[in-house]
Amino acid sequence: MFIDGRTLPPGTQVSADVCIIGSGPAGITLARKLASDKLSIICIESGGLELDAVTQDMTKGDLVGLPYYPLETTRQRYFGGSTGHWGGYCRPLYPIDFEARDWVPNSGWPIPYSAVAEHYPAAQDICDVGPFDYSTNGWKLTNLPPLPLAGKALQTRVIQYSPPTRFNAKYRDEFTQSKNIKVYLNSNVVSIDASANTREITGLSIKTLSGNQFSARARIYILAAGGIENARLLLVSSQVAQHGLANDRDVVGRYFSEHMMLDSAAVLPLQDRTSYALYQLEARHTPIEPTTPGHPTALMGYLTFAPETQRTARILNYSSYVHHSYWTDYFLHSSRAHDSAAESGWETVGTAIATVWHNLKDATSMAWERLPGRKSLGFYKIVTTQEQAPNPDSRVRLSDNTDALGIRRASLDWQLNELDRRTLAYAVPQIGMAFGAAGLARLLIPMDFMKDEWPAHIRGSWHHCGGTRMSESPATGVVDADCKVHGVANLYIAGSSVFPTNGHGNPTLTLVALALRLAGHLQRVLR
Repeated sequence: MFIDGRTLPPGTQVSADVCIIGSGPAGITLARKLASDKLSIICIESGGLELDAVTQDMTKGDLVGLPYYPLETTRQRYFGGSTGHWGGYCRPLYPIDFEARDWVPNSGWPIPYSAVAEHYPAAQDICDVGPFDYSTNGWKLTNLPPLPLAGKALQTRVIQYSPPTRFNAKYRDEFTQSKNIKVYLNSNVVSIDASANTREITGLSIKTLSGNQFSARARIYILAAGGIENARLLLVSSQVAQHGLANDRDVVGRYFSEHMMLDSAAVLPLQDRTSYALYQLEARHTPIEPTTPGHPTALMGYLTFAPETQRTARILNYSSYVHHSYWTDYFLHSSRAHDSAAESGWETVGTAIATVWHNLKDATSMAWERLPGRKSLGFYKIVTTQEQAPNPDSRVRLSDNTDALGIRRASLDWQLNELDRRTLAYAVPQIGMAFGAAGLARLLIPMDFMKDEWPAHIRGSWHHCGGTRMSESPATGVVDADCKVHGVANLYIAGSSVFPTNGHGNPTLTLVALALRLAGHLQRVLR
């Protein structure tokens, strides 16, 4: 059932067994699973059933770190959340992502890979993708062959594409007809209220943009508002805890992580018989049959390194695409020219000129197609999207600016560190050597990853992870192995903000699997 919070009598208190803040993929998955156990559920959703410009304005925030997209373009504030603009990319985390790796400070999950992996098949169904198999062996790739790479160090794995599933469209009727779920639309949680000792949540204070106010009470509260908003809501809930709820150790908002999007090298094919079709975005339009029973699913290939190579080289979990490119895209970064609110037009031009100057010989040669011994075979680019090293200095804070309700906006300070650089510095030349050894292509690498400043065209992938990370100790995280906030009896957090490390995979599939795991835990708690 959907209820417009603006229509409630002022001062109303709504109540249920479970109250979920947010109705994106994590919140919707939780509500559906918990309602199936006859529990009463309320969801508090800031937006409505369609996007609304005034509500969407509340997602704006400050950018003070590395170049990044305007925050309002990376999030959607309505029923279904950011699945409304989701590209449908699905890939899981892997066992090595859960390990405490001695070369990756602050790595390691307090739960094993198996605790999430057992929920991946159900998450696959929720996201409308195929069998839980992300190897090239699991699919009939005759017409989209993987690159013939020698050895086992550099591997091709696949992304599965959801149609993409818009959770708003897929689950709206189910929620409309549900007797156990009430979704309060156009309703903004402005404070998570706690007892005097902060050991228990006592309710939620809620306001609408029309000026109405009401509250919510429940046995269990779940914060599922997104990778940035989860941290923001804890930080603004400072009525009892001066520095924000669950923030005695100054951990809330820290360890924000993304998957960088960085054009890392040009790929110059040496032969015309090699197909790069599997690695192109266009591959998502071609459903592929699995080798075992299951429905056809669109795929795209990407390059990564085997776990043994990661351990030996002491690098992060690297990932890159091999996308078709062209001169103005690769050297002038024209496809990213308008991505950043921080860069003016002149700054964009200056960056482009500096890029061409830095690579003048290669840029000139490629412009005239005069590289020795090379026919005009087109070219591609390596686009890195690797794991980010856990970094306490990469964080979400509160801005001094406020939204329409007078609540302080988020301020994102995205930072990368030396291990992020070292991974790139190892991986890209290794790809070049692997391509060269197989006679496939040459690579031209445009920067010194260890020394050069991060270029202005670096971007994230709209994958907001960390900020309320899972940990064994409250000194290094916000929630425990069950996603319960450390030291608070009845507050849980769902979504990618709990990821201690983010691997190289897009987060949606894993956050849905974690939501299923959390729902199972809460069903046992609430019996």
